[in-house]
Amino acid sequence: MATVYIQPSTGTGTGTASDPYYYSQLASAETAAGSGGTILFIDGAYDFTSDVTWAADGVTYQSLNPLGAVLTRTGLSSGNNAGELEVAGSGNTIASRVKNFKIVNMKVWFYQPSGLTGDNTPLLQGCNISTNTDLSTGTGVFRVTAGISGYPVRILDNSIHWKFGSSDAFLTTRLNSATVEGNSFYFDLGSVSGTIATASSSFTSSKNNIFMSSDNSKMGSDSKAASSTNCCFYQFHSVNTSGGTDNIFADPQFVDSANGDLRLRPSSPCINAGTAS
Repeated sequence: MATVYIQPSTGTGTGTASDPYYYSQLASAETAAGSGGTILFIDGAYDFTSDVTWAADGVTYQSLNPLGAVLTRTGLSSGNNAGELEVAGSGNTIASRVKNFKIVNMKVWFYQPSGLTGDNTPLLQGCNISTNTDLSTGTGVFRVTAGISGYPVRILDNSIHWKFGSSDAFLTTRLNSATVEGNSFYFDLGSVSGTIATASSSFTSSKNNIFMSSDNSKMGSDSKAASSTNCCFYQFHSVNTSGGTDNIFADPQFVDSANGDLRLRPSSPCINAGTAS
């Protein structure tokens, strides 16, 4: 295993901090890192024109500085499907991990191999995920690949601000075995004509999350509160106004939810309301 560096665009580098690989050399970076290794992405915009698959066995893909490396898809307009960041791979013995990126206009798909547990499962951690236009993703912001159900993935410590279109969904039912902890979610439902789906089953673990929408009447009726611990729910449908363990059902007081700033104001009831266990 090794730590190598990568930068945007095309060219030729050697993978060191002073001479990073270019993104066009991703395959070389993955080979050099090896299972258990890390690819550190230098700050800058990584602008993709097609879906992205990061699936090297046991490799961590990580922004060198938190949110300094920005992943995005160009050429997307209202009504188009968002691009995909595909995590893990069907042949993995240790799933890939994605950490600390700013992700714009891209949904996340987990391609989960069977038989993986614990720290070997796919991981999305410390990322800021947002859209700057109304996108109709159709298959959900987060999704486990078609035909694979009940395999665990980990969604930890992310900030998600998503503008939903009329046919969108938040999660798919295949994420019923997901560990979802420490995340802040804000759903902008201004363009939704009906309601959005949020997945029809509970997570394996839901704790220390904040779930909020802009319009309670447009939220689907899936209950998340009943199986959550130390979470906050606000304007997340009437089935999520009570229940669970030590949950809060009040405005979390984001700094500027409409513009994606999901930090908490000093008066937020969510401060120090989580659990370390």
